[in-house]
Amino acid sequence: MSNRRYEEKIRKLLALSQSDNPHEAEIAKRQAMALMKKHKIDEGDLSILEMKSRTIRRKSLKEFECYLIKAITQISGTYCTIEKTVDVKSNRYQWLSSVVFIGFDTHAQLASYSFDVLYTQLERERKNFKKKYNANAMLQDQFCLGWAYSACEKLINVFGKKNVPEDVTKHRTKVSKDHKPVKFKSIQLDDSKDGLTCGALGFKAGQSAKLNNATTSQRATQLRIGGLS
Repeated sequence: MSNRRYEEKIRKLLALSQSDNPHEAEIAKRQAMALMKKHKIDEGDLSILEMKSRTIRRKSLKEFECYLIKAITQISGTYCTIEKTVDVKSNRYQWLSSVVFIGFDTHAQLASYSFDVLYTQLERERKNFKKKYNANAMLQDQFCLGWAYSACEKLINVFGKKNVPEDVTKHRTKVSKDHKPVKFKSIQLDDSKDGLTCGALGFKAGQSAKLNNATTSQRATQLRIGGLS
């Protein structure tokens, strides 16, 4: 059982410890404390959640994807890991990379939501760009890098910057020995006129990136990154 599963079990036991039945509450509390001591889990760990975002069907992320992830973690008060698995279909193997944001409940949810929404837009813009200009993979990547630079430049203006909380930093330090640094594929930039133009087109397209931010009245207000649309 991983620490994540132990933490979930402890959360449930602590909830039971609030039971109106004194006997049941005491047993649940003792079990929770015993698990926390055995697996070196403190109260700060229990307030931290892992939110898995969409899956990318590749073993290594590309530079523009890492740039997007880094920008989101910097404004959301979270950190990120990449979970790698293998998908097998018809005797064919394919690596899958899942982006996981780790932090306090609402922070992790915000980060995961932001990545999913922005990455979906980025994929759509890439397809449109490829179709319109019949661009090869290199030029498409250059377009995406420009898009990420532009969209992330104003991301902080929607949600504001949240410093990484001390408990989240401690959690990262505790589990860092189990995580390997994220490897990514550097984009081979094309310095020709076409290549520079593709990057510029991506930067311009990224200025129209949008997120939905739920208001207190529970209505979704469409936000253009950097301000109201």
